[in-house]
Amino acid sequence: MRASKETIRYTGIDNLRGWLIVLVMLGHLVLGSVHDNAIRYSIYAFHMPVFIGLTGYLINAESLRKSSFIETMTRYWWRALFPFAFAFALFSGVLLFHAFDEGRVTVSLLLSYIHTPYYHLWFIPTLVLWVLVFSAALKLRAPLVVTMLFFLFAALLWASLSKSEQWAFIAPLMSKKVIYFFGFFLFGAWLRTSSSKQFRSILKDFKVLPVTLILACATLYLLEIGIDKSLFRASIWLVLNITLIAFLIDVAISNAKSKPTLVTDIGRNSLPIYLWHVVPLFVLKGFDVHQTQPMVYYLVASISMVLIVFAILSLEGKRKWLDRAFFGVV
Repeated sequence: MRASKETIRYTGIDNLRGWLIVLVMLGHLVLGSVHDNAIRYSIYAFHMPVFIGLTGYLINAESLRKSSFIETMTRYWWRALFPFAFAFALFSGVLLFHAFDEGRVTVSLLLSYIHTPYYHLWFIPTLVLWVLVFSAALKLRAPLVVTMLFFLFAALLWASLSKSEQWAFIAPLMSKKVIYFFGFFLFGAWLRTSSSKQFRSILKDFKVLPVTLILACATLYLLEIGIDKSLFRASIWLVLNITLIAFLIDVAISNAKSKPTLVTDIGRNSLPIYLWHVVPLFVLKGFDVHQTQPMVYYLVASISMVLIVFAILSLEGKRKWLDRAFFGVV
């Protein structure tokens, strides 16, 4: 999530990423089911698709195509998987300790920690998987538009059908977010190609069109709050996110050299903030504070998350080993 030291930084991009990370933290902080809580429902409607689309946009496809599998894996090991490993070890270690204390340790449980990392940790290994698949597609010269449309259709299918209605061998991949978010990653990558020029021009020349479309879809989607899936709601969700990704990236590029702010710093250091912001939630929920004393939960969790963000920002660039272990600096 954080580029290497020699990469040119664009304030607009970091601002967008920073606001998305703030929404991630807010979405994790708020209690209640996604389908019953309007705040969580609204945030979860778009924050990850847009974040993933932005990530795809920032991928240098030409560099990726020329890099070998080993080179790509090495790069992403240091940039993402190495910092991820520390967070994975901490969260999984605590869960394993409690499972051992309660006599629940089994081979199946250990494998589940690997197959389904704790809560938010799914994103990092899934991102690396997407990069590797994208790299293979580039080397095979697979048409990006065709691949993108296929996976966007998969996203529409997932959002339309309940888990019981999905094919048994597809449902696990869908539930792990591997397939249905990949289309947004590819869409972001496609926006950097010349074939997207006409699409981007329409959105740029007729700004009232994307804004109107976004507001209309957001309103309709919010009115459809609930657990039941439908083709109508899925279509609204897909159009909303495709338009948002293109529109927000265009706005970010237009403000590429805007004055840096705290949000810019958060966006620049999104990887460690994403990995570690849930620590207070992990501890408080482990003691059931969110159920017994929700007001205490909100107060302590909010203050703790803010302190974690400022602590991470203060550590940036202080030590080489910290930069590599927590910030993903190559």
